[in-house]
Amino acid sequence: MSQFRKLLSEHKALQERMVFSKDTVARIRSHLLARPACTRSDLCIFAAGSLARYETGRSSDLDLFFIGDRNGRSSNERSISRLQEIEAFADLVRLNAELDLEPFSGDGRYLKIHELSDIIDGTGTAEDDSENLFTTRLLLLLESKPIAGDAVYDRAVAKVLEMYFRDGRGRRGYRPLFLLNDILRYWRTLCLNYERARQDLGKPWWKVNLNLKFPRKLTVFSTVLAVIATRLTTEDAFLPIARMTPMERLAFALDTMNDHSLLDRFAEVLDNYEEFLAVKSHRELEGQSKPAPVADFSVKAEHLNDFLHDALGSLNLDRDLVRYVMI
Repeated sequence: MSQFRKLLSEHKALQERMVFSKDTVARIRSHLLARPACTRSDLCIFAAGSLARYETGRSSDLDLFFIGDRNGRSSNERSISRLQEIEAFADLVRLNAELDLEPFSGDGRYLKIHELSDIIDGTGTAEDDSENLFTTRLLLLLESKPIAGDAVYDRAVAKVLEMYFRDGRGRRGYRPLFLLNDILRYWRTLCLNYERARQDLGKPWWKVNLNLKFPRKLTVFSTVLAVIATRLTTEDAFLPIARMTPMERLAFALDTMNDHSLLDRFAEVLDNYEEFLAVKSHRELEGQSKPAPVADFSVKAEHLNDFLHDALGSLNLDRDLVRYVMI
């Protein structure tokens, strides 16, 4: 095993989180088998957030996204009727309570089934943002784990990647700029959403800020680094990267770069990240006053910034491709 992935595999606390998260995913999948409304052949349900990143703690919510597949039917038809959709969501609410997970955020207002064809055809349109298609598409590639409908899930990933790499077929020296631009657009959208959250006095914006500085930044820039480090040109080459967690992706990219000057600092990144995950679940982060741990983690977040900046500045990377990401 290469050195960066070896460091990650030997980090006891992060590996314990991964085992617990995998067990939770398996438990959810098992429970869903008894709920036909959630295991239809034209529906996939995938988890995002901390559970999909395999870094969840003992107390975590279930962040779910839904993709329906019309499978050749008219664009005016739904893959699932409204009543079937309600039945599936009701089953999931009950499952959430049975497994003693945190309630769905926003009182369940984010529970919505998106059609696969809309996710692809809506790219770049006004509906891409307003209908949450963009977020669903990017999370599908950047941090997702299927909990039902594996066949639709695999088809959705393949179709989305086919769209992003459509201009690369038969071209030498192809660069996946369409994909990279959308990933960076997702990061900027997250930053804008944070600025909006700061104005909402009813929300714990401290927690939003920490999530932006640690897991969300890691999700985005570990992928950017992996794409550049591997110089990938096809959707098939991206599939193994999509299946990794963000931290696995970062370790993989660093091993591919083979820049050992970053090795000691990577160990510090792992320790800081685990400390963040441990404090993230503290209830004090839900309050409106600034909690004590935030100042310390703001400094550690700057260490992560510096690390990612220096990794992207490595001479072991294709500097022309890095330039396309920056300009």
